[in-house]
Amino acid sequence: MRKILLAVSTAAVLCLSFFIPGCSAGSHESPKEAVELTKASLGDIVVFGDIRWYVIAKTETGCTLLSEKPVIKMPFNEAGYQTIDTWDKSTLREWLNEKFYNTFTEEEKALIEKTHNINSDNKEYGTPGGDDTDDYIFLLSVDEANALDSKVLRCGYWYDMDNQWWWLRSPGVNDSYAAYVGNNSDGKNRIDSYGDVGSNFYGAVRPALNLHFADGIVSEGINRTPAEEEKELTAIAESEVGDVVAFGRYTWYVTDKTDGICTLLCQGMAANKAYNDKRTDITWENCSLRRWLNEDFYNSKFSEGEKAAIVTTHNTFTEDDSPYEMDCGNDTDDKVYLFTYTESKTVSDDVRECGIEWWLRSPGKRQDRAVYILGRSANLMGCEADLSVGVRPAIRVRYSERTADQ
Repeated sequence: MRKILLAVSTAAVLCLSFFIPGCSAGSHESPKEAVELTKASLGDIVVFGDIRWYVIAKTETGCTLLSEKPVIKMPFNEAGYQTIDTWDKSTLREWLNEKFYNTFTEEEKALIEKTHNINSDNKEYGTPGGDDTDDYIFLLSVDEANALDSKVLRCGYWYDMDNQWWWLRSPGVNDSYAAYVGNNSDGKNRIDSYGDVGSNFYGAVRPALNLHFADGIVSEGINRTPAEEEKELTAIAESEVGDVVAFGRYTWYVTDKTDGICTLLCQGMAANKAYNDKRTDITWENCSLRRWLNEDFYNSKFSEGEKAAIVTTHNTFTEDDSPYEMDCGNDTDDKVYLFTYTESKTVSDDVRECGIEWWLRSPGKRQDRAVYILGRSANLMGCEADLSVGVRPAIRVRYSERTADQ
């Protein structure tokens, strides 16, 4: 396939008039409405695989998508400072084209075209860009990022609001650095070809991909063979707390294993949604996000065999879950749920700090707010319930004793 993105000039990318900040910004702007995928134009927001994307290039038969916000925080190359951090050899490329790619359904994968990426040398410092690659999922290059509108470059608040940055695949000042997009002290976006050391764990990841939808339609639901389901449960049975496993549409951290049941927390963001569709006094029991997780998400992101392995969890709250003494609501029985503030403290900083803000089910300082994670810590004042924040679902999966013994 001829790469769509490179065929579009800078002038062709439409100027976007809207930007979605995180709760930490204190803004009450509503998210830009998503457009149906096959009807989207340049600059529109679409939803594909439960993730919101900017359409940054468009042809008659397909489009190039860039995630609206980071999907995870991850180093460009985990091997460390002394390694050669070119895109073709990076661990981030491997993760995107294996674990992240496999979070899409088979129907969605059929629409994702393999893209031939030219990995040019650094024009300013002469650092080699490495071999060309063929990728299902990729990062933008410096040249490709230069073609974006400034509001697309600014991908959302994360940690220090004035220093948001995300990886590009182009090399930096030397073979241990990779370029990135960040903000100047005046808040303006900049593409930094000097880069940062590739092993930096604070780099945000905004995937890009090319879709070809002329002959295909996006389908909900997921199918797995019994052998594929058994393979997933075997890997879960053999895992340890802290490991990452694949199950259903997503990859998950193993956060607990007790009596043949494994608790899983989604490794990255599964969606970006409001806690409740209206700003009103609300509890986890009655919020729209709980309904979505236990109905739409549960029914479309797991096969029938996977759903049979998901245990119904009786969820309660403790006194520590609401420091402001708000009403936590009644106990609930959930197939899919969110962690409480107390549960979020049981996982490591690395698991908690995934590069996005994400909801907890605990109430905030007011009854119309819910607590969320920012960086490694919980914002106990919470975010207004009708604003969009990242969603990291949790599930509990039972693996059979026969599976565990294999």
